Amino acid sequence: MSSLEAIGAEHIRVTYTKVFGQVRLGRPGLDGEEDRAHLAGTLRGQLQLLLEDLEGRAGDFHGEIRATANHVATRTREALAVEEAAVARDPEQLHDMAVLARSLLELCRLPQLPAPATQTPVLRCLP
Repeated sequence: MSSLEAIGAEHIRVTYTKVFGQVRLGRPGLDGEEDRAHLAGTLRGQLQLLLEDLEGRAGDFHGEIRATANHVATRTREALAVEEAAVARDPEQLHDMAVLARSLLELCRLPQLPAPATQTPVLRCLP
């Protein structure tokens, strides 16, 4: 069972949409410390599961998509290294985690792509 099946893509969408809708620079934050702490914990769990899924599909991506997946995976590991309580206190970090969750979700939903050809076919003219 994949992480998308385990937690549900819709649940992930609801979580990041709640953060996107309420955490903005210059706008009021989420309703209270408890709500922010809950979102920080939820996002952390989702990121861990989605990152595991993405790492399991490393061979499915090539070229720019692979570079993007590597970048998102690196940023996700950095975000997960931040203490959960610190994330809950910082709306910008909550927003960053929501962006990462959305990015991971979309990368995990990509179909397996064929590997690019390693050689360019040689065209020959017939005499």
